[in-house]
Amino acid sequence: MTFKLDPKMQLGYVQLRVQSLDTQKSFYQALGFNLLNETSTEVIFGAGSSEPILILTADEDVVPKPPRTTGLYHFAILVPSREDLAYMVGNLMKMKAPFSGAGDHLYSEAFYLTDPEGNGIEIYRDRPRSEWTINDDGGIDTDTVPVDVDGIMSLYDPEREWVGFPQGTILGHMHLTVSELNDDLAHFYLEALGLDLKTNFMNSAFFMSAGGYHHHIATNVWNGVGAPLAPSIANGLINYSLNLSSTEELNKLKQNLIEYHVSFEEVNGKVIVKDPNHNGMIFTVKNA
Repeated sequence: MTFKLDPKMQLGYVQLRVQSLDTQKSFYQALGFNLLNETSTEVIFGAGSSEPILILTADEDVVPKPPRTTGLYHFAILVPSREDLAYMVGNLMKMKAPFSGAGDHLYSEAFYLTDPEGNGIEIYRDRPRSEWTINDDGGIDTDTVPVDVDGIMSLYDPEREWVGFPQGTILGHMHLTVSELNDDLAHFYLEALGLDLKTNFMNSAFFMSAGGYHHHIATNVWNGVGAPLAPSIANGLINYSLNLSSTEELNKLKQNLIEYHVSFEEVNGKVIVKDPNHNGMIFTVKNA
């Protein structure tokens, strides 16, 4: 039987290496993330809860990420409803937040920003699954068309108190820039990790998920096929976490990684792997 990653998997947090902890902390606080803990070298944020969703880590020897290299394209914050999306966008517009674009992807409505160090951020809401176009093979249609900004903003309530991200907000997906969409990448994500390919977008991006979601992880070659890896000490993505529903599901993943000859570390009950472009992934059991 073909291995599939736990269909109840949810992403947990994303960890970024930063050049200026103070600047990045101020930016993300203004964006609506709530401060959970901080030290002289690290800041941990939630988004409407006490669960970590964003970790900023400062290193003394960090260097700027060179342009057109691999790494983070954006991390995507999923809010529970269209009303919540209007609440976030309306308040951020009043703050003159640096929006860089927006897109309707047929299954979701999304707005994009870039932080002071060039990391991409998406804030989005999903349409109900009953409104997605799911094909006979399980693939899901996607596109990028103009967002109905007027329709969204008609739901904006200026009387709703600004407290940042609403309860129920989660890390919805990760989107990465990679060197190639090749057999090595497919072997890692689809066979060893057991994700499903939901959309192959014009042979330039793979959208992959567990449990029928439109995508938990996307990989693209929009920086050019053969784009070089970013230096290991560059600012940007360090790793991100994936929460499985049980120890049994984690053990099944470990066994499949062994069968597909993918090396991993075990640290305090967590399974740590790196994808072919050296992006770190931390698999853990939720609330373990």
